[in-house]
Amino acid sequence: MFVIVIYDVPAERTRIYRKLLRRQLEHLQYSVFVGELTKGQLTGLKNEIETELEPDDSVVVFEAEQAAAVEYTTFGNADEPGSRFT
Repeated sequence: MFVIVIYDVPAERTRIYRKLLRRQLEHLQYSVFVGELTKGQLTGLKNEIETELEPDDSVVVFEAEQAAAVEYTTFGNADEPGSRFT
């Protein structure tokens, strides 16, 4: 599964999500993470997110069967998703 995770949380909680998501996904921009996960890994990640969730936290997980199913365009001084691992 190709996964994009974004979050909007209070500043003092960003560290929690950054640490959790960096274990399996590429840190693309401030609160944006992308990568390929198995269905089992994705389920585990969602469970971990739910465990950490507090009332002021907002986390969105986008899923696609294949990365090719997601079209994107980068502008400015942005790295292409996945380029940090090649």
